[in-house]
Amino acid sequence: MKRWLLIGAGLLVVIVAGLFYLYSSLGSLIKVAVEKYGSEITQAKVQLNQAKVSATSGQGALRGLNVGNPKGFRTASAFKLGEISLTLDVSTIASKPVIIKEIVVSAPEVTYELGPQGSNIDAIKRNVDAYTKAGRSTEKAERN
Repeated sequence: MKRWLLIGAGLLVVIVAGLFYLYSSLGSLIKVAVEKYGSEITQAKVQLNQAKVSATSGQGALRGLNVGNPKGFRTASAFKLGEISLTLDVSTIASKPVIIKEIVVSAPEVTYELGPQGSNIDAIKRNVDAYTKAGRSTEKAERN
């Protein structure tokens, strides 16, 4: 009986430590996801300096978001956003749609550059559209 109590207590400590680690590293997980998937979707280098999110209050901020330009453009970036702060309705976090109560963008910089195939903004939009279209096609094929 005592042995099972110790095993249960040990398991509880491991679970609590795992949840604490996940909660405390939520910002770094978001940073990695924004950089990886943002770059993949836009076909331009996406960098994020910092992400902070509170799952309990629904408040968060992305600091230092930089969206580079796709190949073929000379300027370093299309967008630089100093900070994006937002407040979510916490009761909708696990549902569809997630409700955003407030979003504020501070210190935005947009570089509009024309190239042979149109503007850098148009190129990013085409890349995002192509990515989402491919995703919808894959989703449709999986359902059939």
